[in-house]
Amino acid sequence: MLLHRLHLGLLFIVCACPFRAQEGDVYSRLVYPGEDGRLAYRPYTDRGDIIPDFSWCGYMGGGVDLPDVEVVATLAASGDGNGNGDDAPRIQAVIDSVSGLSPGADGFRGAILLKKGLYRIASSLRIAGSGIVLRGEGNDKFSGTALLATSPHRYPVIEIGIAARFRPVAGSERAITDDYVPSGTRVVHVSNASACFRPGDRVIVHRPSTDGWIGTLGMDSIPPRPLPGESTRDAFRRFRQSGGNADMNGTNQWRPGSKDLNFERRVVSVAGDAVTLDIPLTNALQKEYGGGVIFRYEFPERIEQCGVEYLYGLSTYDESVKLHNRHIGLYSGDENHADVFVSIRAAENVWIRKVNVESLDCCVRTDPSSKFVTGQDLSAVHPVSEITGGRRYAYSISGQMVLFERCYAGYHRHEFVLGATVAGPNAFVAGSGDMTFASSEPHQRWATGCLYDNITIRGPEGSLLSVNRGWFGSGHGWSGAQMVFWNCSAPVIMIMQPPTAQNFVIGSGGPVTEQHAALAREQTIKSINNVSRSNFSDTGEPPVGDGWIEHPARSVTPRSLYYAQLRDRKGKNRE
Repeated sequence: MLLHRLHLGLLFIVCACPFRAQEGDVYSRLVYPGEDGRLAYRPYTDRGDIIPDFSWCGYMGGGVDLPDVEVVATLAASGDGNGNGDDAPRIQAVIDSVSGLSPGADGFRGAILLKKGLYRIASSLRIAGSGIVLRGEGNDKFSGTALLATSPHRYPVIEIGIAARFRPVAGSERAITDDYVPSGTRVVHVSNASACFRPGDRVIVHRPSTDGWIGTLGMDSIPPRPLPGESTRDAFRRFRQSGGNADMNGTNQWRPGSKDLNFERRVVSVAGDAVTLDIPLTNALQKEYGGGVIFRYEFPERIEQCGVEYLYGLSTYDESVKLHNRHIGLYSGDENHADVFVSIRAAENVWIRKVNVESLDCCVRTDPSSKFVTGQDLSAVHPVSEITGGRRYAYSISGQMVLFERCYAGYHRHEFVLGATVAGPNAFVAGSGDMTFASSEPHQRWATGCLYDNITIRGPEGSLLSVNRGWFGSGHGWSGAQMVFWNCSAPVIMIMQPPTAQNFVIGSGGPVTEQHAALAREQTIKSINNVSRSNFSDTGEPPVGDGWIEHPARSVTPRSLYYAQLRDRKGKNRE
């Protein structure tokens, strides 16, 4: 029934809490001050699932100051006045030369300083060795160090690491014996654990995507994208009447094995059958859906201890290519130019700080083989591309333990976004976006465990979402699980509860303008008015708001969950 789908009673608004530390403070029922002054966590299910500790996100596992690495090489701008030069080869030659140096005891080979001026970059600068920092003399376009991408095709200006993947250690795989491992826990059980694992081991906890789990989510029967001239409701009815044999029009069902999660962890201790991990898992492991396995792994190709800092990035483009948007009129829509400033591939313990970019789709993109990354004090404005799918993702996470802190975006679509099957935790903290044309969100196919902490989004079509996206894209379906929106502000914040999981809105950071709210509400309702077996009603009205929502009209204490968790774990106050 529609009322069941809208789930008005599940807009779980908590008006009082018995755990007040100060008069007037408001707390979540799930995370609140304990008697010892540290945060206490209450399960949100009867199986022990809790909101996880996100403080492990960031360089070196969070709470570690970004280093100031000694300069070992310096380059000056070429001063080429004709605009046809290419500085990439000589910068790359210095990067390669520094890669040949022996790293110090701290793991660093050294920083390469690009003096103030303009550098033309016609091909990607590639950092393929550990311990290298690329540093400018300021992130101002005119008075600092600017990298201008000049080639008429899409490419990243800077790449850190290569395309590579972990390798399991042969014979180390063990089945997890628990009937249920709650989300938020750090302990799993295997038979005779001490014979297989030791403290310090690097391990993967693998969660399979089985037929049974996909069927429970309804992701084996995602209805088709509507045909030209067809409504969403008509597409659903055509699909249902065909017995699932309708023209899918580009929509793909989820397949077993295609949505697996691989959580990278270290073993802290082994006692009997219990293996304690360093970082909580951000998705439950259920035996009825295949449970999980744990194994040791190797990753010799992955580099570490690299940074990019104090730079300004931009790209040439064809200014004659103009498109029209109903909110801003004519805009620059050329796409034959560099699209990403920094792409992080197989790399860990990496930072990007005090970098500003314009005319690029993406400031920083982290691939699935990246982890322990910090993006700090970044700005991405005025991207040049079509305002449509696959473009304008300012800060994009596909790795794990990634932190974007104090980052800003303007004129993007998905400022703070996650890719498919992302194994958390990850965090966006104290960020904001203006002139937003879509949602900040887990974008597709079951990303897990991301904290949106004090994120503010403003229109004209901006929103914060974690929903079932149904046929959108090529069948994005349930986009995220264990997403936590903590003291955030946006014209629209919508969460839906997936089968087997949960999403959360806790607190609000304050209102946005009603003009932005009205525009965003209209667009967001349209965008999620798609169909799946688990969320469609014959009225065509979208189900919204059936996740866990507390205090949607005021902020809660602590103001920042990430910084409070970091204080508990590291004893540091970084707010």
